Amino acid sequence: MFATLDLIFIGIYFLIVLFVGFRAGRDETQEGFLIAGRNLKALPAAFTIVASKIGGGMLLTYTAAVYIFGMSGMWFFIGAIVGYVIFYFFAKHIKALADSEKFYTLPDYFFYRFGTTAGRVAGITIFITMFGWVVVNLIGGGKILEQFTPLGYEWSVILIALTILSYLLVGGFKSVVKTDAVQSVAIGILFLLFLYVVTTVDITFAMADFNLFTLPIVQIISFFLVGIFFPFASAELWQRVYAIENQKTLKRSLILASLFYIALGFVLGFIMLAIRSVLPGLEADTALVAGLTKLLPVGLSGLGAVVFYSAIMSSADTFLFTANASLTNDLLLRDKTEQKNKLLLQTKLSMTLLAVMALLLAIVVRDIIDATFLFVSFTVSLGFLVLLLWKFNLSKYSVILAMILNILGILFFTLMFGMSAQVVLLGFLTTLVGIFTGSIVNRVLVRRRVYEAGRPG
Repeated sequence: MFATLDLIFIGIYFLIVLFVGFRAGRDETQEGFLIAGRNLKALPAAFTIVASKIGGGMLLTYTAAVYIFGMSGMWFFIGAIVGYVIFYFFAKHIKALADSEKFYTLPDYFFYRFGTTAGRVAGITIFITMFGWVVVNLIGGGKILEQFTPLGYEWSVILIALTILSYLLVGGFKSVVKTDAVQSVAIGILFLLFLYVVTTVDITFAMADFNLFTLPIVQIISFFLVGIFFPFASAELWQRVYAIENQKTLKRSLILASLFYIALGFVLGFIMLAIRSVLPGLEADTALVAGLTKLLPVGLSGLGAVVFYSAIMSSADTFLFTANASLTNDLLLRDKTEQKNKLLLQTKLSMTLLAVMALLLAIVVRDIIDATFLFVSFTVSLGFLVLLLWKFNLSKYSVILAMILNILGILFFTLMFGMSAQVVLLGFLTTLVGIFTGSIVNRVLVRRRVYEAGRPG
């Protein structure tokens, strides 16, 4: 349980985030609310990219893997190094399109290339995934306060959800960017806490801790592929690419974000090895929180909690905003020109509804690791498809069937066998089956059109 000084630090943090979020929303325009005016600078862009990636799902799931398997859990970050390098070249392509076509969401790319049906299916996929990540991050926040403060799980989830919703309703995407800057600084405190732990605690590392192959081979492959493909389907990352002011700033932003993200992965890994050495036998999904709370003195424990809240809130606000953007822009108001002038109002109303729904689901569903595997599988499967679209000229039928079969296949497997790392590999398989089936459908339809065109009238 935290002491009074720890709770004071946590309270100050919430007040700062609310202040920055509300201040960002002053005199907000619709373009600023939806996409930060498309003039985001390099450092704020790097901050918001990193902050959006370090959420409850990554913090608790990744650190749980390191706590159980040692540095073998680093395969996600090894894949991410490769993924971000490749994504930079793709990002230049979508940045140019977004500037000319005024994209707001990832599905806008599918609407532009493959038409209404593909765009709507992509919108459904992104909405399901982003909304799921909101729930995952609220669960992560609830687990922290449930164990270490008097608030308990339910009130913790309520506090985080209402705080995020309040500043999003005022400032929209600009509030996300501004609060991410604050939250990135808070996440940076993690490096200082790491230095404190390794210099004041008696830690013994074993050679086995640094073996990269203690993780089961299926999970190694899954983690590595997740790292590579995750950026390509991260709708929140696409929005940040759209919002950056130009190509030069895009390059600088992604380089800075990638370096900080990778460094954070190594720091988290070493922290978990230290906790495992000193405190074996903890519950894996909360070992990071429990370990730092027990190893840090009064005051620093509160700062540690601020780090977790920063990570969770900076991702949860991003995912809530992105899920809502797909719901309103891609599904509800698409092709309804007469309602576009009501986009801002509709966005705020639907965002409130989504926040309440995510809050209720987070209170009911509390298994963060299993939930993470489910939504990771949706994300990386779409990322795999996007990467193929970049290099290959797929038909719209292949694109549509790949997304539909992916959703149905993952949901069916989950209902039948439960959630596990294997569902990630299933996502790749169903995507390939959809592409292959769609190519056959396309050939049949082309031949039919050719036949009908050549048939005498």
